[in-house]
Amino acid sequence: MPGRLEGRIAIVTGGADGIGRAISELFAREGAHVCIADRNKELGTKAVADISGDGGSVHFVPTDIADAASIKAMVAATCTRFGEPNILINNAGYITFTDDPVEATPETWRDIFQVNLEGMWECSRAVIPFMRNAKKGSIVNLGSVHSFQIVTGHFPYAVTKHGVIGLTRSLAVEYGRDNVRVNALCPGMVETPTALRGWAATGDPEGIRKAVGETHPLGRNASPEEMAYPALFLASDESSFMTGQSLIVDGGRSAFYSD
Repeated sequence: MPGRLEGRIAIVTGGADGIGRAISELFAREGAHVCIADRNKELGTKAVADISGDGGSVHFVPTDIADAASIKAMVAATCTRFGEPNILINNAGYITFTDDPVEATPETWRDIFQVNLEGMWECSRAVIPFMRNAKKGSIVNLGSVHSFQIVTGHFPYAVTKHGVIGLTRSLAVEYGRDNVRVNALCPGMVETPTALRGWAATGDPEGIRKAVGETHPLGRNASPEEMAYPALFLASDESSFMTGQSLIVDGGRSAFYSD
């Protein structure tokens, strides 16, 4: 039986690790040709070896999402290797927290916006012309539960994630007539390697892991694979009448009130 993305050409930014790696693996299993766009060459090379070893069609392009020229080169390499992309997963991003917003430096503000929002737009801008020409395409932007809820001490990360929703809705409206769909996937806490390293640095990784998990009504954190399947739904024709929406996959966290 053909996969749910058979013959599609997908770019996954930040695809060498965490949620992006899980998405890259699943999309390849579902028949897509996958370009992993990531700045970590070691992890990118390993991801290609692992996924291709399982029979997947995958290619790694070292990419700096904060650099528009790097993004354009990555998209050009994808076209050369596989053809014009019709799926984009804007997953790359990072987290930085400032306890007091007025103490955030201009560099902190600029750097996180350059990756989490501007880089997402530059990737979208690079692939949308191909999707418009083909009259078919799906873009999935990674938001967060922080796209809807403000938690103290998470500035300016939460600001960028609110911006992701605005970008998603704007592009969906602008390009819907071209059958280019744009949606956001908004996770709660996911146990990525980055999260695990952060908890390890506290000296009580299991205690922090348990405490964070208990903020979700399901009583636990998500695995990266639990984000890959919703991303697959948004990228595939199964969501063909869905655009401009935010799919919240957060274990019930955004429905839970805590004072």
